[in-house]
Amino acid sequence: GVTIAVIDTGVDYTHPDLGGCLGANCKVAGGYDIVNNDLDPKDDNGHGTHVAAIAAGNGILKGVAPGATIIGYKVLNRIGRGTVDGVIAGIELAVDPNGDGDISDAADVINLSLGAWGDPNDPLSQAVDSAVRAGVVVVAAAGNSGPAGRRDCRHTGEGSQGSVCSPGTARLAITVGAAGKNDQVAGFSSRGPVVWKGLGIMKPDIVAPGVTICAAAFHLPSPGVQCLDEKHMAISGTSMASPHVAGATALLIQVH
Repeated sequence: GVTIAVIDTGVDYTHPDLGGCLGANCKVAGGYDIVNNDLDPKDDNGHGTHVAAIAAGNGILKGVAPGATIIGYKVLNRIGRGTVDGVIAGIELAVDPNGDGDISDAADVINLSLGAWGDPNDPLSQAVDSAVRAGVVVVAAAGNSGPAGRRDCRHTGEGSQGSVCSPGTARLAITVGAAGKNDQVAGFSSRGPVVWKGLGIMKPDIVAPGVTICAAAFHLPSPGVQCLDEKHMAISGTSMASPHVAGATALLIQVH
């Protein structure tokens, strides 16, 4: 009875861990492809499929909330790129799917395993905060710009520090860093705090498993990442940590 909106590269709903179908009675109940402007949120990259399965897969491998329903919003293309406008459109659809102003049909949880350089007042962070004020829990990856990661979101300008990506910079998001099996923060995981224009925000809010996570693969994985069988792969990132928290959030929403 709890719905998780996965705003990503889409979801391969044909995967056995994700129900094998798309529609009202399926694990993936619906969604929208903002990249191609159609009603089919089918994944053509693989990232969103892996994320969705971590949050709510229910097959050979179980996600954190295997009974939850997934809504897929494809906002990133086949190489994992997209626009801020596209991501914001996905957030707005998750809050008000039919655009009628009645948000009783909103998703319960939004997962955002994506990001770019930004700050708490950028348009993407503001869209996240608006969604939370509307009653949707938004979980966002902190980013992979830590000491051993990329430099995408390292804030080096005057009056700023840390490496948390937007929308993880949003004040009201649950921002998730990655930890390994030794319970240590992963070297690639973005660090906080978010310091911007004299304002200090303690981010990430939490860390979750994000190193070598085995979950559904969109297609036959490359050598070295396959796990369990040819339909699963093990990859790392705060993108994998975020859906752990999205799934845990779904469980808490069901209980309360």
